[in-house]
Amino acid sequence: MLSLCATLCLPLSSMAQAISAEDAAFVAATVPVPSPPLRLSAHPEIRADVFKLLGYARGSYTQDNTLIARQVLDSMQSLDDITRTLLPDGRSVLASIDAGTRGAWRAAMLFDPQRKLLALGLVNGHCAPACLPSTHAVLTLFLPPDAEDEMAAPLLVWARQLPPMLAQAAPEQRQSIAVVEYITTRPGQPGWEPNDVPPGFPSSLLHLLLPNAELNSSSSGDEPMPDADITLRSYADFHWVLNTYAKLAKGAQVQGHDDKVVFTGSDVSGRYTVTLREPDKENGVLITVASWQTK
Repeated sequence: MLSLCATLCLPLSSMAQAISAEDAAFVAATVPVPSPPLRLSAHPEIRADVFKLLGYARGSYTQDNTLIARQVLDSMQSLDDITRTLLPDGRSVLASIDAGTRGAWRAAMLFDPQRKLLALGLVNGHCAPACLPSTHAVLTLFLPPDAEDEMAAPLLVWARQLPPMLAQAAPEQRQSIAVVEYITTRPGQPGWEPNDVPPGFPSSLLHLLLPNAELNSSSSGDEPMPDADITLRSYADFHWVLNTYAKLAKGAQVQGHDDKVVFTGSDVSGRYTVTLREPDKENGVLITVASWQTK
């Protein structure tokens, strides 16, 4: 769970008059990124940055009770709407939109001159502090622990720049930022709790469940089905996950290559397998830990 630092309702009319020059300077410094090979949501370094800041916390912004990092990535998945803004102090803003909402949902990353991620901005429509009209959006700013709210100021300016399809709407139908909220992230929190583990899963195999992962499913059955199994999803690099399990399942036999590897071993509970699969480069690594217990 992330902690809410502050919620600020902005007086839109006075705000527009006060910052028009700032908006103009931001627009002048913004350039489209020409035909990159990958969407931001699929870029390994971008994904790593997002998960490093947000971890595996869940929330309800563009989707209900799902990974916040996934919601941010989905809101910058358009390949044709990537922009970069270079600020006078060397910081930069990299942004894109969710084309399915014509940019009503969009996300941006604020980097320092050394390309360290400082903050994330997500324009969304969730009800905080109360439900708003459809033309009134929420800007959620995610900051690391101990960061000052003011650090994210460039993302306030970014959020007011409407994507072309929204900017062309009639004035009364044009989106505005009605609420700004600041969220302090807790990236070290595990993606699942011990009580999420189903009864009957061997305690001796708990160390094989990565804490920095999303618990996707669990099931049980009879032979040849395992007695218990759990599937996790990690958005880390496949080779990092593979190397991690080479240590966690030390002594197990290893088979497979490329996008599927299976560890087979045994312990006090019986036989177990750990199967790592990466169906594609955007939806993470699936980790299935299965147990056939000694009768």
